[in-house]
Amino acid sequence: MHLSRSLKVLLCGSLLFNVGSISYAADIESSDQPVAFSSDNLTYDEINQIVTAQGAVEFVQGNRIVRATEISYNLQKDIVKASGEVVLVEENGDVHFSHALEFEKDMSDGFVHGLKSLLVDGSRFTAEEGERENGTKLTMRKATYTPCEMCEGGEGIPAWQIKAREVVHDKETKTISYEDATFELFGTPVAYTPYFSHPDGTVKKKSGFLPPSFSAGSNLGFGVTSQYYWDIAPSLDATIGARVYSSEAPLLLGEMRKLYENSSVELSAGITRSGRNGIDKDEEYRGHLFGEGLWDINEKWRAGIDIEYASDDQYMRQYDITTEDVLESALFLERFSGRDYAAVRALSFQDIRVGDRKADQPTIFPEIEANFMGAPNALLGGRWETSFSSLGVVRDGSGQDSYRVTADVGWQKRHITDFGLVNTLDLSLRGDGYASNDIQLGQEDDDRDARAFPTAHFVTQYPVSKPLRDTTTAVIEPIVSLTARTNISENSAIPNEDSQDVQIDASNLFEADRFPGYDRVEDKARITYGVRTGLYEEDGSKLETFIGQSYRLSEDEGVFPNGSGLENQSSDVVGEISLDYQQDYTLDYRFQFGSDDFNSKRHELDARASFWRFDVNTTYLYAEALEGTEITDNREQINMNIRTRLTEDWFFRSGALYDFGEDEGLRKALFGLEYQGQCMSLSALMQRNLTREEAGENSTEFFVTIGLKNLGQFEGGK
Repeated sequence: MHLSRSLKVLLCGSLLFNVGSISYAADIESSDQPVAFSSDNLTYDEINQIVTAQGAVEFVQGNRIVRATEISYNLQKDIVKASGEVVLVEENGDVHFSHALEFEKDMSDGFVHGLKSLLVDGSRFTAEEGERENGTKLTMRKATYTPCEMCEGGEGIPAWQIKAREVVHDKETKTISYEDATFELFGTPVAYTPYFSHPDGTVKKKSGFLPPSFSAGSNLGFGVTSQYYWDIAPSLDATIGARVYSSEAPLLLGEMRKLYENSSVELSAGITRSGRNGIDKDEEYRGHLFGEGLWDINEKWRAGIDIEYASDDQYMRQYDITTEDVLESALFLERFSGRDYAAVRALSFQDIRVGDRKADQPTIFPEIEANFMGAPNALLGGRWETSFSSLGVVRDGSGQDSYRVTADVGWQKRHITDFGLVNTLDLSLRGDGYASNDIQLGQEDDDRDARAFPTAHFVTQYPVSKPLRDTTTAVIEPIVSLTARTNISENSAIPNEDSQDVQIDASNLFEADRFPGYDRVEDKARITYGVRTGLYEEDGSKLETFIGQSYRLSEDEGVFPNGSGLENQSSDVVGEISLDYQQDYTLDYRFQFGSDDFNSKRHELDARASFWRFDVNTTYLYAEALEGTEITDNREQINMNIRTRLTEDWFFRSGALYDFGEDEGLRKALFGLEYQGQCMSLSALMQRNLTREEAGENSTEFFVTIGLKNLGQFEGGK
């Protein structure tokens, strides 16, 4: 039987043709899923029960679609054959192109010739032939795989691809495996492996060896890092491995992550046996342990623990684990409820700086704080706030122990006049109680003291804006504040644990108390004044400036330390200039000048510029020596990094850190190449550190990082 007209055929228990007023039906074996044809011409062989469609043919079964110039369907054997420009669209969105294919068992098994596949994640396969089993496993021979986009009509050379004698894509295990595989980079073979496998891009985690990393450095020599990722359960995984060096013993590494219904735990550790650079070459066991745990008890309460530990002060930098100076471990309990917050903590610190850079690091136990805040306008048109804190500083017999209890109650009201004057009044009353002892000085009994003081802090500001043109607005805002406290005589029994580092700047100039902690109090009365200005564009560009100063109404009595900018009756002049032009040029400059002779005290600059092919980042610091402190030299450094776009995907990086201080010289220099493509990234960076050898930082380092889509990241350093 032959029908020549655009028609549709539905096969499901019977064969039905509808062409105008002509219809034909034939009984067939029931199929699990209905099959639909759409074609220009269709021929039905009643004897062999083969339906052949020609022209613009579309064959649909379930959610799978086959398009071709010719498709035949054997009803008895349930076999589909397609030829011509064949396109198969899978249920998940994968698309396969081929010269010819043959399927059976509801299109779950079959063969394909001249295959090209585009997966939903953008990956591509090619193969001379392929075989499909159970709808989930595709075995391809003389095949290639790449996640890279193609150019030149799909016939170009990808950034990278894998060629193999056989490639198997298993959708059940979500893996792609290769036999006799060659890795090609920009069309050039660079590596060979008899067997290789990786996730197919649809899975976030899977057990297997992670890509290795390679390193070369003057301290550790050549190194290779290999790790195995173990997907133990949906809520539990681990990573174990080692860094093997040519000049030192291996560093064993391990990580574990566990997720519970309302909590999580993460641990990482390393251990080795080696000597210390520039200090002691005798080998000893060295290592680190990091850990985090968090428990969401309910909607308001949570508890947690943080662990940071290193065996010695040089280990972390020598093995490139972290650049932190001080490690912090904590145990805490927190409560959140609306505007209220409470917490109890225990803290310990480990100073891992080398030699004389170390500082006293006591244990904090306990630290308690609670803050409660009322709603706006809830009390006399303002908002009330009260807080409580307690702190214990313990030195285990090596110095002074101290304990502090603080309670504070306050009220704030904000009012804006009809002509735009913004007034804010803060009233508070605070009380402190202290107990301390110092066994080293023979003071074994507690030395106790207490104090209480009220505070009135009034700030008034008058912002005025004016359009300069259609897209620009200018703003000027004078600010004045008056702060008053009772006279507080400092007692030697009150230690200074949290208010030693005092520095005036534009961010804290108008605070009621410029001390960062509780132990020292800025008393009596002062006036603070300044002015903010700004130019604002509709495209987001802006230029903002601020300059200000404060003046104490009584003579200086040595409340603040030298170098703070507040040691004189008139404070130093501080200010800030910020620029953001279309997000391509940004600048933040902070300055401090002396109150008497306007001499330079401190300058800080952070600047970034993006223009033509360049991205430039610069930081600069100048800080004057602090008389009467351990900082006896001026500090001045500049750090600049430049990223140059060579082509659309290739970049050159360079940078340097230079010290202009007493021991002037280059501290760090680096240069390297980067490639940022659609399916891969590549960087090679050489860095020279010129610091003290005993700190573990004086070295020449070479970093190589290769990131491949769906394969992971190959990296190395130091």
